[in-house]
Amino acid sequence: MLANRDIIIFSDDWGRLPSTLQHIAKELLKENRIFWIGSLGLRKPNLNLKDFKRAVNKLVNVFSKKESANSPEQKSPNQLHPFVIPFHNYKVIRFFNKRSLKKKLFREIGIHKIINPILLTSSPLVSDIVGEIGESSAHYFCLDDYSKLEGTFKELVDFERELLQKVDTSFSVSDILVNTRKPSNGKSYFLPQGVQCEHFQKRIDQIPAEIADIPKPVVGFFGLIYEWINLEAIEKCVKTYPQYSFILIGKSLRNLDSLKQFKNFFYLDEIKYSILPNYASIFDVGLIPFEVNELTVAANPLKLLEYLSMGIPVLSSDLPEVRKFSDLVFVAKDDNEFVELIKRSIEDNLPERNRKRIEKAREYSWASIAERISDIIQRTELEKKNNS
Repeated sequence: MLANRDIIIFSDDWGRLPSTLQHIAKELLKENRIFWIGSLGLRKPNLNLKDFKRAVNKLVNVFSKKESANSPEQKSPNQLHPFVIPFHNYKVIRFFNKRSLKKKLFREIGIHKIINPILLTSSPLVSDIVGEIGESSAHYFCLDDYSKLEGTFKELVDFERELLQKVDTSFSVSDILVNTRKPSNGKSYFLPQGVQCEHFQKRIDQIPAEIADIPKPVVGFFGLIYEWINLEAIEKCVKTYPQYSFILIGKSLRNLDSLKQFKNFFYLDEIKYSILPNYASIFDVGLIPFEVNELTVAANPLKLLEYLSMGIPVLSSDLPEVRKFSDLVFVAKDDNEFVELIKRSIEDNLPERNRKRIEKAREYSWASIAERISDIIQRTELEKKNNS
């Protein structure tokens, strides 16, 4: 495992959502100093209350000093909040953003005496920063096909292409991305999703009172309810199985009115990650109801292993990365089969099968994934040193 190194990470806002790179960073934090630069804005901002609140929150972070609250129990990274204007499609604004970002970074490098940092990024927007801050190596974590995400800058494709010309390795969450997001040196690696098994263990005695009386069995989903969630398939299931309860947990950007008319449908807004397992413990089956398109076939849903850690059956749309677990997971080829497999999923909620699901999840701990990434980074840096 990497140890006694300075690591600069560009990713999403720390603590906002339990993302892949945040889980990995938490493991690396045990033996290294982490400097975390939050979201630089992959999507074009809209004139709505949600984006306005987000902008205000970012400005507060920029102009307030935020110390990392480290303790033996819970270490946190040093968080950096440079002033960035989220209109990356304009060259003059990109020039300003680059200067602002470099100024902030060099200031922190001087204050903290950062030496030969390792640079990790899940954002293509830092393509013009790579190679300019004295990093010993740079690594791209491709967590989505950003060119297919709704609302992202179309220039993101060019930024990503430039980034791949500069980084030493790329780590991608699906085979499709491994094969299409290769650095110029060809060092492209598969990044499996991981899980905190203990965090997602069933807590039947801690189910909140507000959902404790929902009739069993319960078919559930937790996560972002965005454009890639197949609400039509969910509605078909709700209609077909009035004897089952269906519950969605998570922030929704979709209209759920058509579902809310059914007595066996329940919706909860976003629940904090720390207490999410308390709510999810009511599930008898976990759903991954994704639309199958160019975006989702390159995805590797974090919730798959989280459901398996709970020891429950999983029913998913036909995603390549989920298909790898088809011995323990039900994979539906279309909406009709998705509806049909609900009943089989309920019937497969058996002690022996659920024990195997938990065992499979334990093979994918974040600690082991961070260890593998560390080995690749160390080997890459040694090769660079020997070739210099």
